[in-house]
Amino acid sequence: MATGLSGKHVLITGASAGIGLAATKAFVDEGAVVLAVARSKDRLLALQAESGGPSRVAVFAADVADGPAMEALARDVLTTHGVPDVVIANAGIGLDARFEATTDELLRKVFDVNVFGVVRTIRPFLSGMIARGTGRILIVSSVVGKRGVPNYAAYSASKFALHGMADALRPELSGTGVTLGVVCPSSTTTEFHEQLLRAGPPQVKVRVQKHAPESVARALVRMARSKRREMVLSPEGKLMVAIDWLAPGILDRILARVLVKKS
Repeated sequence: MATGLSGKHVLITGASAGIGLAATKAFVDEGAVVLAVARSKDRLLALQAESGGPSRVAVFAADVADGPAMEALARDVLTTHGVPDVVIANAGIGLDARFEATTDELLRKVFDVNVFGVVRTIRPFLSGMIARGTGRILIVSSVVGKRGVPNYAAYSASKFALHGMADALRPELSGTGVTLGVVCPSSTTTEFHEQLLRAGPPQVKVRVQKHAPESVARALVRMARSKRREMVLSPEGKLMVAIDWLAPGILDRILARVLVKKS
């Protein structure tokens, strides 16, 4: 059991499924006390029972898209557990839609969870972390937050926003003892794709090798122990970022040929 995380309080949103579920289990295995946040209280209670009870996993049912609920959650966390040592903003939703099929309503829904939800997760605990002089913030972004891809304009934009937010926040935190890292997974074998919002005609699908949520969870544990700024996880993600840096026009043509359905 790693001493670096043993006894630490780690808050994780989206903890009842996918990456958040795997991360909760991984941090419990490291000896941390996980403050698990998700919409489904039943799922959270099942996770709590499976993970050793309330002393290992404390459950907080809330939707990151609900501002007042997240404010109440923060007050509850601060009252019962104090300022977390690590905050992991993981909850997110996706939208599979061509740009012209992306309505204002859908765009707002994606941003309300993926951007505003991250702010609602982090902001209540910043002053306490700064006053304490220690803290680690982790944001789960995506490789499409490094390079946008067709059919995911809203999702890509929301994830790009997180990188801009992180770049702005790091200098504000300089010298405080609080650090911020961003993790960028590619496709994972989770419920995310089953719950993906969709609009317009079906888009071109490409069979991409997916990594398990446990591999993302392991990356989050490594990031929690370090002060690293960013981690792009998959080989295909790293390749896409590299090609985009070296020859973005070539990548435009590759993505258009592979992912854009021609009429």
